Amino acid sequence: MERKTSSKELYLLSCGWERCEPLQSYGPAVRNYYMLHFVLEGEGHYYIDDKGYRVKAGQCFLVEPGNLTFYKAEPQNPWVYVWICFNGDIVPELLAQCHFKPEQPVITLSCVKSIKKIIFSMMKHNALTPANECYIHSNLYLLFAKLQEDLHASYSDVELNDNFYITKAIEYIEKNTFTDLTVQQVARYLNISRSYLYALFERELHTSPQQFLTNAKIANARELLRKSTVPVASVALSCGYKNAFAFSRAFKQATGMSPQLYRKTYYKPKSLINT
Repeated sequence: MERKTSSKELYLLSCGWERCEPLQSYGPAVRNYYMLHFVLEGEGHYYIDDKGYRVKAGQCFLVEPGNLTFYKAEPQNPWVYVWICFNGDIVPELLAQCHFKPEQPVITLSCVKSIKKIIFSMMKHNALTPANECYIHSNLYLLFAKLQEDLHASYSDVELNDNFYITKAIEYIEKNTFTDLTVQQVARYLNISRSYLYALFERELHTSPQQFLTNAKIANARELLRKSTVPVASVALSCGYKNAFAFSRAFKQATGMSPQLYRKTYYKPKSLINT
């Protein structure tokens, strides 16, 4: 199946299944995208420039853009494989997390049967429809999730620094200001202790995670009050406060005004906002 999905961060170019003839080969060729072959049965040989690798069932091999590659099936026990061509901004990061390296393009897996099911599922959704693009895109992410799980994917030491945790914490908080989010849940999401999270926020942002979380919720509330006529009780719920009184108290403490007075002072109808 040949199909380019629309996401810039990760997209499918094509995928397929092949039962090769003895000595069936491809290349030498250079591609401008990434390609993974997952060997289901048999054996074959993979070459990058003048370096060769023997690949057998239960293994996969990576073709990277810009490399001159050649591969062929064994004469006595030719391989059967599924393959997938893809590209995107986050691909190098995904492959690095799965421990693929230029010197290690062949990796042994225990999930090739699961990968086959995912690729076959993609091939079933080959008609050009919005729904099928979503199916294909979700299956592409599922394929990488299976790879990451099987290969014990991890963030690099460079990624796992204090700025990484702060950035991820801020992203998580800002995406969840509508829920009753707690600092403990943020720490659990980051897989670090609550005390370490507090130390990071105090050192890097000069505030506590709780204060940052409150400020994010209040910022969301201020926008709702300025731009909508949603009742204050609903604004409270929309900003993660189950109790309207607790919301009003937190809002006044942060802004010096009650939610009602803030709306009266700053509310702008849509007609004024768009002028």
